[in-house]
Amino acid sequence: METFAAPEIRGAGGYKEPNTANVRMSANVHVGSQDKEQLRGLRNKMDGCNDITQCKAYKSEEVNETVDGTYKMKYPYVEASLDYISKKELFLWGISFALDKGVYGSFLLGVNTKYFEVGGSLGMWMHFRDFDYSGTTYSCDPFYGAGGSFDKSSFERGNGVGVVVTYGGYASAYYGPLSLNFSVNIYRPDPEYPADDDGSASKLGRTISEFDFPLVVTEYITAGYRINENWEVRLGASNIVGEFPGWHWGATGGISYYTK
Repeated sequence: METFAAPEIRGAGGYKEPNTANVRMSANVHVGSQDKEQLRGLRNKMDGCNDITQCKAYKSEEVNETVDGTYKMKYPYVEASLDYISKKELFLWGISFALDKGVYGSFLLGVNTKYFEVGGSLGMWMHFRDFDYSGTTYSCDPFYGAGGSFDKSSFERGNGVGVVVTYGGYASAYYGPLSLNFSVNIYRPDPEYPADDDGSASKLGRTISEFDFPLVVTEYITAGYRINENWEVRLGASNIVGEFPGWHWGATGGISYYTK
């Protein structure tokens, strides 16, 4: 499964006067290595397959429950975003829309003080990625013959779209035109198995989705410089970590335009 860095979570990036609102438009570039990580500890539980176990010919040792999976870490290269940011007294909130290997929308809530800000975010991401998988389908007819009929067959399938919920937080410290920003955005990949050729829901999907894919955590550390009231440039590093081995570093940079 291609596993992309999640979009960056951003607050105001500097002190914002109370009871004001503005729009921020950004273009960002991400560059990073395309590493592969073997997933560990995944096992099919075979829940919802009682019809199989009713066969006298069924033997649990015939069902290989260990999942052999790989994440291919990737960065989306180019990202564009549009943010609406509003502050009421101490509290800041905003909504964000981004084109980031698909379509991303999020809501953030935090506090914005004279020298720092902190907050959290909840989002939804429909992204395009290659997801190829293969395995074995098991079937049983308990009324066939004396002991029933227990059959298995191999399959290969693929899917190119994932819809996931993201959640995370951000923190920034700033002084004058300079800012230092850190954020974390987390999601769990969803395979979204397609329907069978006849349009029905896949028994395969209900079976092998009994396990959870390992969490993907994307971290961003950036430094920003506010050129003037409207323009800001940013440069920093990103990192993909999670419930799998290794740290997968990349570089990130961008430019933003703020309306007054």
